[in-house]
Amino acid sequence: MKIRYNFLVLVTLLALILSACGGGAQATQAPTDAPATGGEPAVLKIGWLGEPDTLNPAYAFLTEAYAVFDLVYSPLVTEDASGNYVGALAKEWSTSDDGLTWTFTLKDGVKWHNGEALTADQVAWAINAIMADPDGWAALSGYVGGFSEVTAPDDKTVQIVTEYPIANMEYRLSFLYAVYPPDFESFTTPEDLQNFTNDKPIGTGRFILNTFDKDTGVILLDANKDYVDGAPIIDQVIYQKFDSADAMIQALKVGDIDLLSDVPASAFETVKGFEGVTAVAFDGRSFDELIINDVSEDNDPAPTGNPALKDPAVRLALETAMNRQDIIDIVLQGQGTPGDTIVPPTLGGGFWHNPNIKTPEFSIEKANQILEDAGYVKGADGVREKDGVRLEFRLQFDVDSSNYPRIADLLADWYSQIGIKATPEGVNSDTLIAATTGVGDYDLVIWGWGADPDPDFILSIMVTDQFVIGGWSDAGYHNPEYDQLYLDQQAAVNKEERQEIIYKMQDMVYNDRPYIVLYYSNYLQAYRSDRFTNFIESPLGLDDDASLAQAKPVQ
Repeated sequence: MKIRYNFLVLVTLLALILSACGGGAQATQAPTDAPATGGEPAVLKIGWLGEPDTLNPAYAFLTEAYAVFDLVYSPLVTEDASGNYVGALAKEWSTSDDGLTWTFTLKDGVKWHNGEALTADQVAWAINAIMADPDGWAALSGYVGGFSEVTAPDDKTVQIVTEYPIANMEYRLSFLYAVYPPDFESFTTPEDLQNFTNDKPIGTGRFILNTFDKDTGVILLDANKDYVDGAPIIDQVIYQKFDSADAMIQALKVGDIDLLSDVPASAFETVKGFEGVTAVAFDGRSFDELIINDVSEDNDPAPTGNPALKDPAVRLALETAMNRQDIIDIVLQGQGTPGDTIVPPTLGGGFWHNPNIKTPEFSIEKANQILEDAGYVKGADGVREKDGVRLEFRLQFDVDSSNYPRIADLLADWYSQIGIKATPEGVNSDTLIAATTGVGDYDLVIWGWGADPDPDFILSIMVTDQFVIGGWSDAGYHNPEYDQLYLDQQAAVNKEERQEIIYKMQDMVYNDRPYIVLYYSNYLQAYRSDRFTNFIESPLGLDDDASLAQAKPVQ
């Protein structure tokens, strides 16, 4: 292994980071010198507004956590910048004629970050652990649906037997990280596993976690000089959390950071004009939505949502009274398209997105009429009520987003015009997770999802079994027909047959409205092109592990 930073360099770097930590909207600052050349360490500093909720893949929820996982861990196969699946740990693989047995041959020379050689039985153990404890591994359990047996016939071979042919096997495997067994094999209950913070993960990926300072939100990752496919060119990546988008953008402008993982749409045109900065936009796989509490009254704990939200007329009025195009024009500055279904139109080149779903035209008048016809009458204060239940809702949103406060204000204004009182409230992501998944302690929430390249995952967030602590469902949607269709699409090998099933699932969710999809947003990033070059520009992002591995300082 090539020598990593010696102790003195690391201590000096940490001291610089911590000493520059300011108050208020200031971020924890990293050194601001130009990227080193001529034998000195090349350090790439990335700014973002969030941070991982955990470094434990069994229980991680936030995008930031998966960004770190992709750098530290490796799966058998991974998606490349062209949307194809290539070997990460696997050198080659094959499928039996009946489609039930997948055989993977591992690359030679793969090492864990502690120097130990990777073996096939360790890869098999990691997948079997998820199969054996789906409650504990709630975040990844959906990817092993239909798996029957995973074995290691020898040190270089992993064999997976499935209950039925799985058409999207490579996609599924790309999210099944090979975790280091000694870190995880001692846990005996799902609760013990999920309480494990995994602050010092050992993986086989391109970067090695050096430090995650939860107080400052700073993450340091060293290049893995023993990475099986060749070491990254840069020596270290630093992720810095910022308390505001303005502070983060200013840091890019003055050179305190080198890359923004997510440029706020409202600032994109401004950032494009910065000297020495290149801003890029990709068609994204993400959407933001209005979550409507759909949790069953039989849930334990019982939901606290306003019962009027169960009324289809109220849900239809909520959608009819929102102007999606105004949100895109005002908040996103045009960097998005109106939303409709939970499957973004970019998945599969548009193949999986149901184009037949039509959203209602924005109309305050029609929304008022819908509520009138449903028996909701305006009181003296202008708020409608029916049978003693007032249309008064909490409207919560994730404070890490610079867009959500403005969206919440727009929605609250439109809703006030139809007799609905929606009170915006910004809360942190941990609070939202605790209030939504498995619980239902909310009315309306503005939040978003980043979809996988295959629609399977984004469809799974509406499955009844996912509404558990640590699961993916935040709306509490429960529809047995939908649940069965989810299983059916997993088993559908014929692409057109699977498309038909997925279209029907989108219809169900759209018409039931546990979500009202607001828009599909473009993926906006920016970097100091006067300091670093050679990134891979693709929908995976400039900070994808393969892109960071080939990034290099400008000479």
